[in-house]
Formats: sequence, C-alpha cells, structure tokens
Amino acid sequence: MITLEAVESYVPERTVGIEDRAAELDLTPEQIHMFRRHFGLDRMRYDPAAELIEQLLPAAERALGDTPRGDVRHLLFGHALHGAGHVPPDTARELARRLGLEHATAFALTQQNCAVSMSALDVAGSLLEAGADPSARALVVVGDKPRTRAAQLIMNTCIVADGTAAALVAVDGPGVPVRSFATRTLGQFSDGMLSTPETLRNAAELRPTVLAEVMTEAAGRAGCSLDDVQWFIPSNPNLVFWRDAVPDEDLRARFYLDNVPRLSHCLAADVLANYTSLREEKRLRHDRPVMFVAIGVGMTFSAMVVTPGVEHGAVHG
Repeated sequence: MITLEAVESYVPERTVGIEDRAAELDLTPEQIHMFRRHFGLDRMRYDPAAELIEQLLPAAERALGDTPRGDVRHLLFGHALHGAGHVPPDTARELARRLGLEHATAFALTQQNCAVSMSALDVAGSLLEAGADPSARALVVVGDKPRTRAAQLIMNTCIVADGTAAALVAVDGPGVPVRSFATRTLGQFSDGMLSTPETLRNAAELRPTVLAEVMTEAAGRAGCSLDDVQWFIPSNPNLVFWRDAVPDEDLRARFYLDNVPRLSHCLAADVLANYTSLREEKRLRHDRPVMFVAIGVGMTFSAMVVTPGVEHGAVHG
C-alpha cells in the first residue's frame, strides 16, 4: 500500500487583498465585485519577486525532514502550467540538486493541470513498488509560478496565487495509507482554456455527473461509501465552481472550501495544501477516510482516498 510519510505546504508571507491584486491585473470594478461577492475570493499570498524554485524548496525540505537522503530514489515535480515561460525545463533536476538528491531520478509531470498532484503520488508509489526496496522513498513536489496575465487570471473565474506543497511517499510505511485512486480524462475537452463557448458549456453540463462517478469509484475501491468520507479536499478555483459541480448541498457541506477566500487558487498545490490546513486546524478525525478531489482544466477528474492517523495530526473523535 502506498503511504504518505509527510505532507507539507508553503505560501509566501506577503498577503494581497483581492482589490489590490485585481488592480495589478487591470480588472474593472465590476469584475472585482464579481470575484469577491460571487466567486468568494478575499485575499491570497502572492510574491512577484520570488522565483518558482524558491517557493518549491520550503515545503520539500519540510517533507524530507531527517529522512536519509540516500533513501530518496525519485523526485517528481508536478505542475499545472505548461511551457518554459512558467516552468524552466531543468526545475526537477535543480530541485534535486538543492535538496541534496543528485542521486535520485528527477522528472516532471504535467498535462493534468490542477489534478496533477494525485497522479504524481500514484506514479511515485508505482515506481517504489517496482523497485521492491522497503527503505526507498519518493518525494513529490507540486507548485506553479504564473508569469503571464492569462495564467494569473484563468477564464475570468479565478485568480491564481502562490503556493506549493510536497509529500514524502513510501510503500507499506508508517504514514497515511492511500486506499484508492480513480481518474478519468475526457479528451474531447483537451483544448481547455482555448475551447469554444459551446465546448465550455458542454463541459460544465457533464462535470457533475462525471465527478460523481469518479468519486464513487474511488470510494468503492477504498471499501467505503461517500457517506463514510469525513472531508472532501478539493482544489480552490472558486466557490461557484464547486457549487455547480456538486449540486448536492449535503455532500458539498463536507467539501473543505475555507481556503478559497484566504488563499485563492494555487493550481497544482491546492489539494495537498488544503490537507495541511485541515491538519493544522485539528479538523481531521482519526481513522476516518478523506478524499482528495480535483478537476483539471481539460476535464481530468481525479479522486484519491487516504486515511489520516493520530501520529500524523488527526485527532480522536
């Protein structure tokens, strides 16, 4: 079984209110009102001076902790944004060098956008299982640094902030067990942000049904039902997105959306960062499953069930 020995996140200290960030993006007063009152944004962490690698390292270092560096055989860097303008092609190797992991196989994963963190965890586990060395570990690091207005303001529905996360992965280790993973990509929507208005409408109509199917599949593979899940931990595009994608109000009440107004959308890092927020707030219950949930632009749906334990921050109750 894949286990998560550590999950950590990082956001810069600089906090920016929605009005200030909107002004930097040349938004109109009407757009500012829409983002605050309709989409639920309030503030976010954003440091334009910091480079991507600088923001990836803190979470990665905390996730590694005192793990012997020689035990880390793989470093996987997951990112949502595409192109060297956002992500230098040597980022994974530079991360390995800065972390003292020059011996590790280092590579990047992308194309699944905001759902990439779960695929990275799954790939990391598969690599470790293939190696069959119980001492081996893999480090997953996720995050983005949008440099263009189009990447910072996605389809006029979410404003991208800074934030990264990392997880140390083992097989049959003492950490949080990953009980299942389910994913589905609808390739007819691969144009993503470049889609026609008609294609975007069709995607929105399909989204609730496909999401429900993938979530139900993940729960079934984990041997539980959606009713058993204490928290659904999603990405943070905006509040309206999840209201439309999850029309069942009782189910949506267990979606952790508290970070939408205070962190906004951190792309690939959202899911793991939200997990660390719940842990720090002591709102994770011991031995009750939680489900990571994300829908990446281009219609990749992913869900992963994990079970927190008291040794990793969950509380009894």
